[in-house]
Amino acid sequence: MPELHLDCPAGIAGDMFLAAMADLGVDLSALESAFARAGVEVGVAALDARDKGIRGKRLEILAPHVQPMRHLGELTAIVRALPFSERVRKRSEDALTRLAEVEAGVHGCAVADVHFHEVGAVDILVDVVGAFWALETLGISRVTCSRLPWFSGTVRCAHGLMPLPAPATTVLLQGKPVYPTQFEGELITPTGALLLDKMVDEFTSGPTGRLERTGLGLGTMELPTVNGLRLLLLAGEGPGLERIMVLETNVDHLTGEEIGGVFAVLLDAGALDVLFLPGVMKKNRPGGLLQVLCKPEDLARIRDLTFAQTMTLGLRMTETTRSVLPRAASVRATPWGEVSAKETEIGGQRYARPEFEALQALAKRTGRSVAQLRYLLGEE
Repeated sequence: MPELHLDCPAGIAGDMFLAAMADLGVDLSALESAFARAGVEVGVAALDARDKGIRGKRLEILAPHVQPMRHLGELTAIVRALPFSERVRKRSEDALTRLAEVEAGVHGCAVADVHFHEVGAVDILVDVVGAFWALETLGISRVTCSRLPWFSGTVRCAHGLMPLPAPATTVLLQGKPVYPTQFEGELITPTGALLLDKMVDEFTSGPTGRLERTGLGLGTMELPTVNGLRLLLLAGEGPGLERIMVLETNVDHLTGEEIGGVFAVLLDAGALDVLFLPGVMKKNRPGGLLQVLCKPEDLARIRDLTFAQTMTLGLRMTETTRSVLPRAASVRATPWGEVSAKETEIGGQRYARPEFEALQALAKRTGRSVAQLRYLLGEE
């Protein structure tokens, strides 16, 4: 599956990332219609532009009316109304919550009191939701990033003149590799830092894999160098191969309810899959095999969580590879409205399978069952 590497010599902002994704081929027009269905009128366009003679894309977000200051609850309500996959909505909501918590800590107030005004409520919605939707659209399996340039200067905001990096940006950059520069100006915005915090799997010295294509998202600030974020789209390790970790343990000491509860916790934490195979254990006790799949970079976290959730005394851990078909998010038109779907290709033929959650929502609207809808859509 494709991987994405962020090359950030001039930093990163939310609009730069989305513009670079458009330069990679993502059609942003779907964002406009999606937000319109959620009750937010906004225009989103990636325009051809140049900086220091280098061509790229620059994002333009146009809100037709003066936008109100919004709280976290209002933003997440909009996100939940968007016709995107549950994964995109969940990642977007988690990111907005993270930013609200950071802003609340910086300003010493409650999360519920944070106003999204300095970052622009509509802009941040488009940047954050658009970023996770674009990743899913391209089927990105992993995101890496270069070291980040440190910068100085001041910025004027609603609270007065603040040193750069902005306080929220500094918090979000904690734990990430930086290097000193002579730049004076906001190279990394709070939204850019938020995307790095919630999106990047690993910071590396450079990309690894077969380079497929590149995209350049241009910023608006004048710099001595090209003010652009470069995205490198790479083929994964071999055709359709990716590395995964398999964690296994024999379980005969948990109730059925406790085993069921383990599934949700591990999947919410980022496990790729969880499986329980029932069997008969030692001393003729009913039990089974619990198997957890995760990415190698998530191993320590998923391992510790599995120990804590199951109280097992040992885990067998194996690194292996799996072959996966290319997947991408899509929207499928039906006689009852659009539904989000997962698209793949086998032998040159493309197939689209509606997401189960989308079918559930359609079932509620139409009065049909999920099974009926699946058969009806299969006949189209």
